[in-house]
Amino acid sequence: MATEKNPQEYLIKAKLYRFTSILFVIIGFFIFIGLYSKNIDGRLIEALKDPKTIFIFIAPFLPAVLMNFVADKAEKKFHTLSKKVATQK
Repeated sequence: MATEKNPQEYLIKAKLYRFTSILFVIIGFFIFIGLYSKNIDGRLIEALKDPKTIFIFIAPFLPAVLMNFVADKAEKKFHTLSKKVATQK
């Protein structure tokens, strides 16, 4: 039988994951600006016809999205464990 962790650990993990997600958004924004200026640079309508453009718009932000999902999962685990601890007292 697995031992349950302290709910506080999940809260710390969730905060760390959320901070990392925000960091990835900031880094992704600068990567997006670089890719936009290199590949599109003012000709947006023509570039939208190219499938590579979707990659340019989405790819820099994928790590942030994934970290956000991980943070949500840790927060849900925190809430369920904290409720369980509160009902045991």
